[in-house]
Amino acid sequence: MARERYVAGLDIGTTKVCTVIGIPTDRGGLQIVGVGSAPSTGLKRGVVVDREATIDAIQRSVNEARNMAALPVKGAYVGVTGDHIESVNVTGRVHTGPSGEVTQDDVEKVILAAKDSVTLPSEREIIYTIVRDYAVDGQAGIKRPLGMSGHRLDAAVHVVQGMSSVIENLERCVRDAGIHVQARILEPVATSKAVVTEAERDLGVILIDIGGGTTDIAVFVEGAICHTSAIPIAGTHCTRDLAQLLRISVDDAEFIKLRFGRAMPEGASESELIQITLVGQEETQKVPQKLVAEIIQPRLEEIFTQVRDTVRRAGVYDQVSGGVVISGGGSQLPGTAKVASAVLDGLPARVGSPRGLSGLADHVRSPSHATGVGLALIAADEDANAGIAEEETQQAGVMGYLRSLWDKVAPRIYPNS
Repeated sequence: MARERYVAGLDIGTTKVCTVIGIPTDRGGLQIVGVGSAPSTGLKRGVVVDREATIDAIQRSVNEARNMAALPVKGAYVGVTGDHIESVNVTGRVHTGPSGEVTQDDVEKVILAAKDSVTLPSEREIIYTIVRDYAVDGQAGIKRPLGMSGHRLDAAVHVVQGMSSVIENLERCVRDAGIHVQARILEPVATSKAVVTEAERDLGVILIDIGGGTTDIAVFVEGAICHTSAIPIAGTHCTRDLAQLLRISVDDAEFIKLRFGRAMPEGASESELIQITLVGQEETQKVPQKLVAEIIQPRLEEIFTQVRDTVRRAGVYDQVSGGVVISGGGSQLPGTAKVASAVLDGLPARVGSPRGLSGLADHVRSPSHATGVGLALIAADEDANAGIAEEETQQAGVMGYLRSLWDKVAPRIYPNS
C-alpha cells in the first residue's frame, strides 16, 4: 500500500479537525484508508485565535489518521473558510496566435486576464479560482477549449478572495504541525464535491454546509459554480442558545443537542423528559424534549433565512430549481431539511452525506465528514500525493525544469543522436 499514490484532506473547523486519507481508484472513486478527528478550540468562525491549540488539534487528527492508514502523510489539501470570504464572477479575454488554434498558453493567459480584472485591497488576496466555462469566438458553454479553432478565447471565472493574514495564520499552523499545504481549497467547494450530484448542479442547487462556527454557501447553476460565501452563524449558536436558556453548561448543552435535539417541535416528544443540571447547583431538573426543539428551531430558521437573503443578493436565487443540499455537523438534527425547505420558499431539501466511497467508508458517511472527504477527492482529481513533503515537491519541480531544458538543448549539442 505504501508504494501507491494516496491523498489527504485536512478540514480545520471551529469544533473539530478532521483528516481523511484515501487511495484513488481506477473509476474515479476513493478508497478510505485512514480517518482522524480531534476537538478544536483554537478557531473562531474560521479564524485562528489560539495557535498552540490549533497546532495540537491538527497533529492529533493527522496522527490518528496516519496510524490507521499506516502511511507517512507529509502533505494535505487544506480547507479554507470564514465570514471574511467574498466571491465574484469575472470574464477574461485573449486572442489566439497565428495558428488560429487554442493552446495551453492561451488558456493560462485568459484565466490570468480574468483574475487581473479583480480589484483587491492590500490586505486581501485571491485564494481560489475556478473556470465556469469558456467561449471560442463568442460560442459559449465550452468546457475544454484546448485544440479548438478560433481567434478569440473568453473565460468566465469564479474568483474567491479573503483576508491574507487569516489565511496565512491558518497555513502557518498547518506547517508548524509538520504538514505541507499542497493546496488550499474553499470548503464549500470541497463539500460539494462529496455530496452534490451532477444532476443537481445542472438544474441549479444551493449547498448549505452548517459547521460549528460558520455556515458555508455554494450555488451552482447550469453545472457551474456561480456564488460562494459564509455566514457567521452555525451549530455552535444552537448549543449556546440551549446553554443560556436552560441555564446549563455548554458541554451539557452540546450533549443534549446531539442526543435529544430536533429541528422542529413537531418531531419532539411532549412526554419525554430530559434531566439537566443547572449551572452552580447540584440538584437536577427535568425539561421536556419539545422545549429543546423549540429553542433550536428559531436559530436554524435564522441560518436558512440568512442563506436565502445572501443568495438573493447575489442575484441567483431564482435560477435554482434543483433544490437544496445541507451538510456539515449542524445538518444532522432530525427535521433540518424540513425547516430549510419551509424557509427557502418550498425548495426541495435533503441532507447530503459522502457517497461513492470504499474501504473504511463507514467511518466517513456522516455529513460532518463531507468537507474532509471532498478535499481528498479534489486531491485525487489533481493527482496529488500526500506522501510528498514541500522540499520533495520543490526538488521535483527543479528536476522537471532541468529535464525540460535538456530536452531543448540536447538536439543542438548532439544533432545526430
